Amino acid sequence: MPRVTDPLKIRNMEIKNRLGFPPMMSGSITNGIPGDNFYHVYEPIAKGGVGLITVEASSTDPMNNPIQPCLGLDGNIPAFKKFTDRIHEYGAKIGIQFAHGGILTLMMIAIMKFPMPVWAPSSVDPVVASSAYELINPNWRQDLEKTGFKEIHEITVEEMNEVGNRFAAAAKRAIDSGFDYVEIHSCHGTLYHDFYSPYYNQRTDEYGGSWENKTRFIKETVEKVRDKIGDNPIFVRISAEELLDDGLKVEDQKKVAVLLEKAGVDCIDVSQGIQVRTPEGINIPTYIPPGGFIHYPEAIKKVVNIPVIGVGNIIDVKMADDFIQQGKADIIYMGRQLIVDPETPNKYFNGQTDDIKYCIGCQVGCGGVCVLNPFERHNYKELIPSEEPKKIVILGAGIAGMELARVAKLRGHDVEIYEKTDRVGGLMHVLTAEYKKEQFMNIVNYQKIQLNKLNIPIHLNRELTTNEIKDLDCDVLVFAVGTEAVLPVKYKDHPNVITQDEAILKSKPIGKNVVIWGLDTYWKGGTETTITLREQGYNIKAIAGTEKMLAGILTQARLSGRVTWIHHYFQDNKIPVFKKATLIDVTDKSVIIHDSDGKEHIIEADTLVYCGARTTPKKTLESEFENVGFKIEFIGDCKKPRDIQAAISDAQTLARKL
Repeated sequence: MPRVTDPLKIRNMEIKNRLGFPPMMSGSITNGIPGDNFYHVYEPIAKGGVGLITVEASSTDPMNNPIQPCLGLDGNIPAFKKFTDRIHEYGAKIGIQFAHGGILTLMMIAIMKFPMPVWAPSSVDPVVASSAYELINPNWRQDLEKTGFKEIHEITVEEMNEVGNRFAAAAKRAIDSGFDYVEIHSCHGTLYHDFYSPYYNQRTDEYGGSWENKTRFIKETVEKVRDKIGDNPIFVRISAEELLDDGLKVEDQKKVAVLLEKAGVDCIDVSQGIQVRTPEGINIPTYIPPGGFIHYPEAIKKVVNIPVIGVGNIIDVKMADDFIQQGKADIIYMGRQLIVDPETPNKYFNGQTDDIKYCIGCQVGCGGVCVLNPFERHNYKELIPSEEPKKIVILGAGIAGMELARVAKLRGHDVEIYEKTDRVGGLMHVLTAEYKKEQFMNIVNYQKIQLNKLNIPIHLNRELTTNEIKDLDCDVLVFAVGTEAVLPVKYKDHPNVITQDEAILKSKPIGKNVVIWGLDTYWKGGTETTITLREQGYNIKAIAGTEKMLAGILTQARLSGRVTWIHHYFQDNKIPVFKKATLIDVTDKSVIIHDSDGKEHIIEADTLVYCGARTTPKKTLESEFENVGFKIEFIGDCKKPRDIQAAISDAQTLARKL
């Protein structure tokens, strides 16, 4: 029975263990070739003990792509050879994925706001082709037209032949650059994937209709690549399901996998979803359990005799090991987890599991800089010991206070924390009480363990008086006391108007029929609080707010699986949403609002949950402790009500400055 620690041979290549890092766009490239940021992204992962690394979707075009690695030029080979030599020093095998945008080019139009040629098997409706954008932006068709975009171009046979030739030439350059294998991107909506898809491929020629025909293009490309790279492995990444009623199903992709194996493919990398239609299969939110898609590689593995890779919010190596032992996959990719903590494999193999920093599943910054590591990857900055160790006292043991304590202690400072409640974590306890967001507590658990190992005193149930604070013997006092949720003065005395915190924690009564005020997330709105209360059995009569988008803070040009899942939830459950609304009044039996057109709506409800308004004591504290004999600092929400990313960034920035 294979284990995650066992080696695995793929054609002529042997990997040292069965953990891998998947191809994930990082935006770290420098004019098409590896620069410092590229090394800061991949080298820590190789050093951390992973067996296999696949470099992100790369260009085969001769033009150096500013946002993608480029092997369309012979002149780029030396830079990539230097890079692969460095990765090989750690015993990892490294490959590179090649991609043609296909339908995904619509995503680039959304980002760059100007027309680009979009190639696909058929000239289909571009709005349906990128329906996730329309889901969160009802004006998507008009916005697309404003860029000057005309229509999707149906790729010709001659153009397909040229694409295949470029893939083969780039694959040869990859092997010459020291890569151990190449992967063809054939999922998530890229061009090769589009040929399998029932919506995107409506051709009637030899590239449409039967599965033999739909796979003809990729089989021809595999043949060309094999001719160029000889006995080196060829991987193909597929979406086992598109997660759509009108999309590919796993039974379809089982047929594709068999045909790919016959064509000479050495490994099937199994993902799911389409970035511009179902990104929740790619950027997987915490609403879907870790490993929730493992049944897809398991299904593919049953019909082929080559190794199969599984992926899908798997952050625990023990879970990965279980899946391999159960025969669900031969290799497990851990993407976001290895971004959070590249040392995860080594820590697990060495029995240091309590030192692993686990992903919280926020899906903010994953392609660039993780919210929990503001000075890693693109922002890499070495942590150096302090030349002048100081005595630092921190008031507040939320994530900002604990992160400051951890990093400051690593630099050699003497640190202690005072916390007025009986537990650490601050507002994270409220956040993680929301629907299926328990994973967010991972950062609190990690900090708590590390502070204990660093022997940092945390005084619980200790709210210092003003005089006790003024009498502290320290060099720096840091306020990390967070914020409080507040109501508008007009509604403070309304018993049926409560704050978001009170609704989540049930510290005040909630009626059966509820209206939520505030469309956003992360303490700036009640989108996820709405889901939480509905799942608990409350009748959500409406959600309204001044914002122009539902969960807008999570909406990025590339889309997020978390935000699209939320939008699907509201759509599927027919929850009324009022955008750009005005709150007029709250009575004992109703909430009165004006919609974006000024029309009045009287909504029968027992309770209004008012979200978003929070107050910080910063100004009061600044005034009260203006003339103390030590330096005063503020971090996290106490400095300004924001989010997890800001809290961790504040803490690490200050810790490195002191």
